[in-house]
Amino acid sequence: MPGRNVVAGLDIGSTKVEEVIAGVGPDGGIEILGVGVSPCQGVRRGLVADIEAVASAVKTANKRACHMAGFDVRSVCVGVPAIHTACRETRGLAAVSGEDDVISAEDVKRALDAARVLAVPPDRDVISVLPREYIVDGVGGIRNPEGMTGVRLEVDARVIMGQATSLENIATSVSKAGLAVVGRVLEPVATAEAVLDPEERERGVILVDVGGQITQIAAFYEGTPVLLSWVPAGGVHITNDIAIGMKVPVEQAESLKRQMGVKAAGQAVRNKATREGTQEATRNFAGQRKQAPGRQAQSGAPPDDEDFLRRIVDARLREILELVDAETRQVTGKGLAPCGVVFTGGGSLVPGILDIASEILGLPVRMGAPFEVRQRGSGETGEVSAVALGVLAYVVNDSVFRLSRETRPSPIRGLLAGVRGWLSDFVKDFF
Repeated sequence: MPGRNVVAGLDIGSTKVEEVIAGVGPDGGIEILGVGVSPCQGVRRGLVADIEAVASAVKTANKRACHMAGFDVRSVCVGVPAIHTACRETRGLAAVSGEDDVISAEDVKRALDAARVLAVPPDRDVISVLPREYIVDGVGGIRNPEGMTGVRLEVDARVIMGQATSLENIATSVSKAGLAVVGRVLEPVATAEAVLDPEERERGVILVDVGGQITQIAAFYEGTPVLLSWVPAGGVHITNDIAIGMKVPVEQAESLKRQMGVKAAGQAVRNKATREGTQEATRNFAGQRKQAPGRQAQSGAPPDDEDFLRRIVDARLREILELVDAETRQVTGKGLAPCGVVFTGGGSLVPGILDIASEILGLPVRMGAPFEVRQRGSGETGEVSAVALGVLAYVVNDSVFRLSRETRPSPIRGLLAGVRGWLSDFVKDFF
């Protein structure tokens, strides 16, 4: 199924790399064809710190995804973190090219390309152009102008720029894995495509993505981001606190945190998780710690119970959420987030985060989950990265991708063209 109807999204995270390969149907529907995940130790605080380690993880993830899909994919769209980003307002203009004055995807593409033309500092590079509104013959407030009639198309947009060296390191890592980067999507924008409702982005909402080593923040209002920020703390810091407080190896601390997250997720869905279950899990891990070879029981160790574990986790959560509160005050102070705060990311699965967030942020809070999507051979997907899935959704909804699908020749036409070319060469050689 290789071709323009296949898209691959790549999520390079602080702890793992995930690639998702999807097929796009005639109606724009997405079907997951392959998923590949590989641990990654080459990223520090969202930035590539070891190109070779990241390249190895990307190569492994791609190999696994391609094996599942049944064919090779050599080009990917990659998510990039909202670190050291800058935003500039811009406007693009294009004349409607159709004879019947109907705006096409080509016209939208030319308007966005015109908006991209601006003076970019040498240390910056353009990540993406996000349209705020389209203006057709002087009438604004238009979200999607395709199919409308007009002669003059304008677009008010935000150009998102990132640090050139950071973007180049990502591209180099992917290139060393044997792949080509054909598109870049800001990770909070991609995640928003996967977990936020269009109404939330229109009315105003804050998205908090708690990752491994960083927490990314994005506020959306009237469909576009009005705030992009991040704080240098995430799920890894919670794990380290558990390891120090409980005096267990980091691997056991991570397992204990995940066990708490699984129970919290089950409680949110089924409302059946109990305090006794978490306490029993904690005691089990405490028993594993005492039996670990080469380790001696330490006197004065803190009590291995649920209450102590919760205090460790809550202390770090409060610190992270207070940093989030400081970053989002300019948005909440203007009343631009009536839909509240949506949490996502692996670090947000620890229990208690919603209660603490509601207390500190003073807004409605909920946990976000990626939209349901078909998976080949089954119904819904399993655990798929919200960033990688959002990258796919963003690309599929992009006018450039739709244009490529519209202009793609059918396989039968391609076969006939090849036969005509062969016959033409045959005639020239022998006659």
